[in-house]
Amino acid sequence: MHDLTSKLGLGVQSSLANTILRTQRLDMIRQAALRNDMNMLRRMAREPQGFVHDGLRRLVWPMLLGTYQGTYIDEKGTGKEIADAGQITKDVERSFYYYPQDLTPSAKIHKQQELQEMIVEIMWRNPRLKYYQGFHDICTVILLVLGKKAAIPAAENVALFFTRYPFCGHVMMCDDAMLDSFDPISKQLRLMMSMIECEDSELMAAMIRNNILPFYALSWILTWFSHDLIDYKRITRLFDLFIASSVMMPLYVSCAITLLQRNDLLATDPECLHSRMTHIPQDIDIERSIAMAIQLESKYSALDLQKHSGIWLHDESTINTWDSDWGTDRNILLNRLRVDQYLANKVPIEEWEQELLDEWLSKRKGSL
Repeated sequence: MHDLTSKLGLGVQSSLANTILRTQRLDMIRQAALRNDMNMLRRMAREPQGFVHDGLRRLVWPMLLGTYQGTYIDEKGTGKEIADAGQITKDVERSFYYYPQDLTPSAKIHKQQELQEMIVEIMWRNPRLKYYQGFHDICTVILLVLGKKAAIPAAENVALFFTRYPFCGHVMMCDDAMLDSFDPISKQLRLMMSMIECEDSELMAAMIRNNILPFYALSWILTWFSHDLIDYKRITRLFDLFIASSVMMPLYVSCAITLLQRNDLLATDPECLHSRMTHIPQDIDIERSIAMAIQLESKYSALDLQKHSGIWLHDESTINTWDSDWGTDRNILLNRLRVDQYLANKVPIEEWEQELLDEWLSKRKGSL
C-alpha cells in the first residue's frame, strides 16, 4: 500500500509540474505577442508543444504571417471569374473527412462552403496564381484555426511567399500526388534526396537500388503534411513550425521523417518499399521529427545544398528570394507586386526533369 501511495504521489507531482510548465509557457507566448516580439515567437514555435492550442494560434499565426493588422472588408471573388473552379469544388467536397472529428453534417457543409469561398477569393485576388490540388488541405487547417475572415489573408500570404513553387506550373494531385508540370518543386525534392544521401548513404543506396524517386514526399511538402496525417494536433503543431520558419523547413521535416524510419525501411520488402515510404506512420513522434529537422537546417543551408547537389533553383524561387521578400525582419515591406512579377515569368522545365516525371508516371501507371 505504501509503495502504491508513493507511486501515486509521484504521478500527481509530475502532473502538477507539467501543469505549471504549461501555464508558464502559455503566459510566455501571450507576453511575447503583446510585446510584438517576433523572434521570441519564432523560437517558441520551434520548441516542444509550439503554440500549444488553437486559442493562441489565433493570436500568433496572423502576427507571423503579417496579416494581424486587418482583413479584407468585402469578399469579391466568384467561381465564374477564376480558372479551375470545378477542381476546387471537387476538392472541397472531399475536405473535412478526418478532422475535426466532432463536426456535425450541417456544420461540415457550412465549413466546406467557407473553404470554397476562401480559396476562390484568394485565386480571384491573385489571378496569376494557379490552383493546385493540395492547397485546399493547407487552407482547411488555416480556416479551422483562424476562422474564414482572418484565414483568407493568412492563406494568401502562405500561397504568395511560402508555397509559390507549385503555382508556377499547374500542379495536380491525387492519392499520392499527380502533376503535369512540376518545376521547381522537383528540384526541391532533389535537394531533400541530397540531404538523405549525406546523412545516410546506406539508406540512399537502398532507395536507388529499388528505384525510389523523390516523389514519395511530394504530397507531404505540397500540403504541409495535412494530406497525409489525420491527427489534427500533429498537423497544427507542424504548421506552427512552418509558419515561423523558412520555406525550406517542410523539406527538412520530410528528410527527418525519412531518416527516422531508416531501420524499418531497410527491413521492408522491396516490393512494398515505395508504398511504405509514401505513407507516414500516424503515430509518428512529431517533436522528435521537428528536433531532427532543426538540426538538419543548421547543417545544410539552402545555398550549400544547391552547391553540393548541383541542382540550382530558379533565382525567383521562394527559397532563393526568401531573405529579401520575407526573411525574419518584420520591417520588410511585403512586396506583392514583385511576387506577381515572379509568377508572370515562365520557368523553363529542364530535360532531366521531364525524364524524371515520365519515369515516375510510368511506374505509377504500372502499379495501378
